This record gives sequence, C-alpha cells and structure tokens, in this order.
Amino acid sequence: MIFWQNKTVIIGIVVIVSFLVLAFNIFPFLGLSGHTEECSLLEGCPHEQELDFLQTALPIIISLALIVGASTYYLMSQKVESTEKSLKKNTEIILKFLNEDEKKLVNLLVESNGKVLQAEVTRLPGMSKVKSHRVVQKLIDRGVIEKESIGKTNVLKFSKEIKEGLY
Repeated sequence: MIFWQNKTVIIGIVVIVSFLVLAFNIFPFLGLSGHTEECSLLEGCPHEQELDFLQTALPIIISLALIVGASTYYLMSQKVESTEKSLKKNTEIILKFLNEDEKKLVNLLVESNGKVLQAEVTRLPGMSKVKSHRVVQKLIDRGVIEKESIGKTNVLKFSKEIKEGLY
C-alpha cells in the first residue's frame, strides 16, 4: 500500500513536470520572436499573425493546464483519503482494547491533535480528579500516552509509537 501511495505522488510530479516542459518548449514556437519589422498594407502585419496564433493556441494551453491540474488533484486526493481511512481504522483498533474511561481520554486526544492538558481530562463526563489520574496512569503504564510536566501543568500526548501509527 505504501508503494502505491509513493507511486501516485511520483506520477503526479512527473505529470506536472511534463506539462511545464511542454509549455516552456511551446512558448518559443508561439511566434513571439520580437519582430522589428514594420507593418505594411501589402504584406500584412507580423504582429497580427502572432496575435492570431496566440488566440488559437491559448485555449488549447489553458485546457491542457486544467486537465493536468485536475488529474494531479485526483491523484493526490486519493492519498489524502487513504491516510484518513488509515487513521480512522488505527484509532478503532486502539479503542477496542480500552475501557470506556480510557476511550474518552483517547478520543479527547484524537480531537485535540494528540495533545491535551491533564486538567481537561477531569472535565470529561463521569470523570473525577482521582478517576482521571488513574486512567492517565493506566495508559502511561501501557505505553499509550506520555505525560510531560510544564511548570504546574501536565500535558498528555500520545507516545511516539502510537503517534506514528495514527498519523
């Protein structure tokens, strides 16, 4: 699965680079050579010829840019969706091994991007200071979370292993 995700990123980069190379190689052929000739009524104006060519080529270039942009977005959005699905699945697996109070704490951490003050845990429904302290200590003993003291405040966060598995 990881190989396919890397493959889509590489394909997206190749598509973008290919478009840029193609676009920069087309621009010299657009007739923008900087003619110094003056316009004459008999021969026609070289500037008008350049503008006519630009008027026909510009919609094609814009269409190609839109196609390249849309296809790159499509390739990259699949990776984002698969990452979100993986995060949800990993969270569900972790939650199966926890009791109700531990699930509340883990859900709070997930909603808070992996960091929360220990004081916030006591504000969860059905949690007292003693109960929250015991739940925190159980999860620390299991290696699910870590406690970092910052002055008189404790910050709870996922352990390194759990964080790598979730994010």
